[in-house]
Order: sequence, then structure tokens, then C-alpha cells
Amino acid sequence: MMMTTMIAAGLLGQASGGGYSIDRDRLTMANDRLRNHIHRGNLAGAVTLVILDGKVASHEAFGWSDLESKSLMRRDTIFQVMSMTKPVTAAAVMICVERGLLSLDDPVERYLPQFEGIQVKGEDGELRAPSARMTIRHLLSHTSGLASDDPGGISDEDKAKLTLAEYAKLLGSEPLRSDPGTVIRYSGVGFSTAAAIVEVVTGRKFEDFVGADIFVPLGMKETFFFLPEGLRPRLAQVYTKDKGVLTPFAHDRYRVGAKFANGAGGLYSTAADMGRFMEAFAGGNRKSVLSPRGLDVMTRLQTGSLLSDGNDARGYGVGWSVIRGSLGQGTLRSVGSFGHTGAFGTEFWHDRESGVSLVFLAQTFFISEDARRQYATMVNASLVKE
Repeated sequence: MMMTTMIAAGLLGQASGGGYSIDRDRLTMANDRLRNHIHRGNLAGAVTLVILDGKVASHEAFGWSDLESKSLMRRDTIFQVMSMTKPVTAAAVMICVERGLLSLDDPVERYLPQFEGIQVKGEDGELRAPSARMTIRHLLSHTSGLASDDPGGISDEDKAKLTLAEYAKLLGSEPLRSDPGTVIRYSGVGFSTAAAIVEVVTGRKFEDFVGADIFVPLGMKETFFFLPEGLRPRLAQVYTKDKGVLTPFAHDRYRVGAKFANGAGGLYSTAADMGRFMEAFAGGNRKSVLSPRGLDVMTRLQTGSLLSDGNDARGYGVGWSVIRGSLGQGTLRSVGSFGHTGAFGTEFWHDRESGVSLVFLAQTFFISEDARRQYATMVNASLVKE
């Protein structure tokens, strides 16, 4: 059943499942708080989707998708979901694992020879051999040692002219920042590297493989690496702040005219489609593109005791951010919850204990984190143990 047809039924009565239900009054408070953030000019608008035990509890649109044209936000508004793309890329790799095309513990250089002999640049500036070979698992858990930024300070304009294979060659030309497996360093280029490996082992363009083997089976009909021109009027405007006022941010600056699908942050999507993908990892009888074991590997902590952002609140699975401790995370999520954020104010996550999934989509450049975090916390606070 399409998620859009489930919304009305999900809004009737009190959503429940997995031993938890949602207190409607508390959820209304969360929605009102978000409206207040919009009224105060902290963001232009947002779309939220709350799913409990596989059933839609709430799917709401707030504010504006474009302030200049006075276009209202709609539930089917299209967003640049940025780094929410990373779990999709990881899922593509895991599909290849389950088909016997590669292993997570294969060295990257086996598929991309340009990484053979790559060295580590130490704190003293000297180059040396790494203590371990970089593996695909390292790429997808932010422990590869690769830099966080594009190689050589390449501009967005020049990057757009490259194919994925050409871009991946650049990634192997710079030294690592740390030994693989020793430090969590958030690295989008690791996921671009993983996408290039998918192209090598499948013999298909990354976007074609993801479209046919993930989006089609999950019913994600409005998710794209390259947005069809006819859907552009539904695309929300991205905003930043200038002197305290919401100001349009360069539209699509990271992907307009690009030749390759950016596995680190290139997707356009809707709340409903991101909900479909999130639910595919929630287990039970939900539709998925992976085996139960594959789902478990991706959503379980892979980074052990390594610290992320200087605390032990979270680590990484394969493509997913995973809550590993209660201190420092401040969102009331249970240990083992997993999800991902995006640079333009987007996020989705699933809480294993309660069975709730949340999709929060806004389009702001690093200015709506408070609104997003408060909404997520209030949604969790609306859960009632039965």
C-alpha cells in the first residue's frame, strides 16, 4: 500500500504498536513548537512524518517552501536531502555484498587501483605507510582516514564536470589524515569512493543501480539524483541567514549540471519516500531490499569505543549514525537507535525500542538545528509506554 494512502487512516485515533502509543496532545505541542520556530524566522518551513510500528501517525507540512513566491510547503514538496543519501549508498554496497560481488572487508585498492600505496600524513607532516589497509567497511563507517573535504580544494563547478570514476581518481591522489580504523572522521568522500566501487563491481552507473535495485522495489517514485525538469516547481528553496533574516542560498549549487550521482549527498526526495527507505530498515515484516542479516549489519555499531564529535553518544554502523550512549545526545533516543542528518536541515531516524520513525525535512544551511532537535525530542516525549 502506498504511504500516501495510509496517512488518513494513521491520523484516526491513537497510533500504537510495539508496546508504545503516541499521546496526541504532546504531538500537537511538538507541531506548535515547530510553527513557532517558523514564525520567529528560524526556518521557512518543514515537512514531518512520524511512523509508529509501520503505521503513519502524522504527516504534516508547515510554513513555506519559497518565501519569495509565497509558495506553501506541501507534504509532497521535494527537498535536497544531502547526507541522508549516505545510508542509501551504503545499502547499495550491502546489496552487492549479499550478491557475492564484494565483501565489506575487501581493501579499497582491489577495486580502485589508484588507492594502492596510499600513505598517511602524520601530525609532523611526514608521509608514512598506514598501519592497516583501508577497507570498504572503513569507508562506510567514517574510519577510512580520508579527508572530510573534496581533494585539492576542487570547486563545485569543476567537480560537476567529472564522471564518478574521474572524481574517485582524485580521491586516491591525496594522503590519508589518519590510519584506517583508528579515528572517526566524518568523510563524505568515503561514500563517493564507495559509490565508485559499486559502479566497478556491477558494471552499471551508480544512479541506475540505485534506481532499479533500491528505489523501484521500495516504491520510492519521487527520489532522484538528477531532478526531472517537470518536478522543479515542487523543489523547496534553501535558506541561510544574513543579518538575522532568512536569505535564499544558491539553489542546487552542489549538483546542477553534474555528470555523476553524488553518493555522499546528491539525492532529491520527499518525506514519504525517505520514510519508505527508513522503514525498510525497521525490521519485522516491512518491505526491504536486504536480508535480515544485512539490515542488522548496517544498523549495528561498527566503530566500537571510538569517539565521535568528542563524546560517546554515537558512533557509526554501515552508513548509519547509531546511538551508543545516553550522555551527550540530548534527544531521548534509546541506545541502538539509528538515522542520519543532512546539511540542509534534514534528518531521519528509527528508535528500536519504541518502534517510532521520524522524517524531518527543512531547507536551511546550518541554521535550523535547534528546531529539528527540539521537534525530535518532543516526538520522543509524546511516546507513552502501554
